[in-house]
Amino acid sequence: MSPRVLYVRLPCNPIFPVGVVYLADYIHKQLPSVEQRIFDLGTVPPLDFRRALAQVIEEFQPTHLVFSWRDIQIYAPVGGRGGNPLQNAFEVYYARNPLVKLRGAIGGLRVMSAYYGELWRNLNLIRLGLHHAKRHHPEVTTIVGGGAVSVFYEQLGSQLPKGTIVSVGEGETLLHKVLTHQPIGGERCYIAGVEKPRDR
Repeated sequence: MSPRVLYVRLPCNPIFPVGVVYLADYIHKQLPSVEQRIFDLGTVPPLDFRRALAQVIEEFQPTHLVFSWRDIQIYAPVGGRGGNPLQNAFEVYYARNPLVKLRGAIGGLRVMSAYYGELWRNLNLIRLGLHHAKRHHPEVTTIVGGGAVSVFYEQLGSQLPKGTIVSVGEGETLLHKVLTHQPIGGERCYIAGVEKPRDR
């Protein structure tokens, strides 16, 4: 059976999915017989994430799931998606007014809840996608990469489903090797639950 690659871009800020498009273009040029589809969860309302992901997997029935996790940025010093952590911290530590301190503490809790909420949501979407894909192809290959993974690969690996290939940095040659059944030992990756990531 010809490989069928479904690229799932996990929800993030509304930015053009350059990485996924580049990866799909590379595979198309190297292996034109491989069927590919890009599914951008950033274009789906949050309440429909799970249903939409299950539906696209049911329709396409991929043999390979490639998740692109672009960012984990809400602890950014200024204006993350959950609020402004730097302002919250300054209010908690330096404000003289107890109400301002309280506002900073509540803002900090909001940032933390948004941060962990996004982590759990994306990890659950990966698990859900794998669960649905295994109904059609029990040996489905799962790869997770992207900017967030390249930065937090050590921390995320222990939370991903066992057997998931964790891609660090550019993933073109890794995916090419996976699709052509070549060893991936020389690539910047590791298998979650099986191997430990290399230092640096």
